[in-house]
Amino acid sequence: MLNFLKTYALFISMLVGIVFHKYLAWMSPVTGYILFLMLLITYCRVSPRQLKPEPLHFRMACVQIAGCFLVYWVLAPFNLDLAYGSMLCVLSPTATSAPVFAALLGGSVATLATYCIASNLSVAFLAPLTFSLLGAHGATEELTFIEAFVTICVKVMPLLLGPFVLAALMKKITPKVHSRLQNVQILSFWLWVVALGILMAKITSDFIILEEKMHSAAIILALGSAVICITQFSVGWYLGGKHKNRVAGGQGLGQKNTILAIWMAQSFFNPVVAIAPAAYVLWQNLINSYQLWRHRKGNQN
Repeated sequence: MLNFLKTYALFISMLVGIVFHKYLAWMSPVTGYILFLMLLITYCRVSPRQLKPEPLHFRMACVQIAGCFLVYWVLAPFNLDLAYGSMLCVLSPTATSAPVFAALLGGSVATLATYCIASNLSVAFLAPLTFSLLGAHGATEELTFIEAFVTICVKVMPLLLGPFVLAALMKKITPKVHSRLQNVQILSFWLWVVALGILMAKITSDFIILEEKMHSAAIILALGSAVICITQFSVGWYLGGKHKNRVAGGQGLGQKNTILAIWMAQSFFNPVVAIAPAAYVLWQNLINSYQLWRHRKGNQN
C-alpha cells in the first residue's frame, strides 16, 4: 500500500487539489513554509564544498537566457500575451524544489543546488532589464530597476538561501539534528505532495473566477506553456545526458520557480499573462509525477 501511495501520490495530490479547491485554496500562503522545510531537509545532504560551477550549468544558462528572447520574437507577431507568458516560462529560474526532485530521482543534488542558486540570482538581475528591452509596461512604469531588483530579491532570497544557511549552521551547532534530517529525505517528498495539492487548488480557483471572455485566451496560454514545458525538459535531458547528469539537466531547465514567474507576470504585464506560468505548474508536475512513477517502477523491478 505504501509503495502504491509513493508511486501515485503526486497524481492523487493534483486531483485532490482540483476537486476540493474551495476548501484548500485559502492555504496557498503555507506553500512557502513547506518549500523552506523541503529545502532544509534536502540541503542537509549537500556540503558547501560540493557547490561548484560545471560546464552543464553554462549550457543551461545559455538556453535559458537566449531561449526567452527567441520565444518572444517568434510568438509576438501572433499573440503578445502568449509571447510574454511563454517568455516568462523560459526566463523563470529553476524551482527551489528542483533539488528535492533530483534527490528523489537519483540525480545530483549538488549540481542542481548550484544551478538553482545561480539561476535565481541571475534572474533577479536580468528580469527588469529583459522586460524593459521587450517593451513591457504595467507596473514597470512605476518601478525603477533598483526597486524591481530589490523586490524580486526580497521574494526569492529568504526561501532560496535561508534553508542552505540554516543547514550549514545546524551541521556546526546541532550535528545530531543535522544527521537525522539527512536520513529522512523521504519527508521532503511528502511535504511536496501536500504543497502540490494546495497549489493546484489555488490555480483552479483563480481560473474559475476569470471572466468568461478570458477563458479562450487562458486556454491558448495554457497550451503554449505546455509546449514550452515539454521542450525545456527535453532540452535539459539532452544536455544533461551529454554530461552524464540527465536528471539535473531536465530538472534544471524544466522545473521552474512558477511562484516567482506568476508574480512577475502580474507585476510587469497583466493577469492574463500570469495564466501561462500558472498552467506550467500543472505541466511540470505531470512530467515530474511520470518521472517519479517510472523511477520507482524501475527500482521495484
